[in-house]
Amino acid sequence: MSLSEDFYGIPESDPGLYASRDIDAIARRWDSKAAQWDSGLESESCHLNDGDAYGRFVELGRRLVLDRQELCSAGSLVDLGCGTGSVLAGLSIHFGNAIGIDISREMLNVAASKNIRNAEWRLEDVFEGTWSGMRHAAVLSRGILLSHYGNELACLLIAQTVKALTPGGFALFDFLSVEAPEATKILAPNKTYFCPDWLVDQAKRLGSSGAAVAGDSISRVRYLILKD
Repeated sequence: MSLSEDFYGIPESDPGLYASRDIDAIARRWDSKAAQWDSGLESESCHLNDGDAYGRFVELGRRLVLDRQELCSAGSLVDLGCGTGSVLAGLSIHFGNAIGIDISREMLNVAASKNIRNAEWRLEDVFEGTWSGMRHAAVLSRGILLSHYGNELACLLIAQTVKALTPGGFALFDFLSVEAPEATKILAPNKTYFCPDWLVDQAKRLGSSGAAVAGDSISRVRYLILKD
């Protein structure tokens, strides 16, 4: 039984749902997971937090913040697809303000109930939201947002992010890597597995002069770092 069926009583998502950008249908799926999301992540059988994935992401984010503390302390942090606010909770203290964006009202309700310092929550589509028309010290997304949406939309999101970064700012996204062992790919079916070098090349083409990939070369989940 898949994670979605086991914890949430719904089947794995169809990649066509994300490709078609049926936002209402996608939002309903995430709404149905909201009440159990945090407890689900604590389960030993939950691959979404395998190896303390959330903790590792936040720690990498902190290391990037340390290189630009003054910029971050006066600037804004944006968490795209923020869910219940787990990542934003760990990093918002380093920024002047933090914005969590998600299409799921129920996920945002859980996030808001945590009373995270300096945080505001916006019910928006990340591809069309107001965040991309502003400048931010950091843009984050933990939860393989890129791998949900595939090559074309991943490039669109990268392009939006690069334009939204304050000079000297950074972005950090995780993604599923095609270089991972085949046996681990069954944990996240129906997702896009990216070639790390391809993502870096696309990011540089789209304006990120400091694009790089972090994480173990055979890890299922790796990290795309974008710098202005």
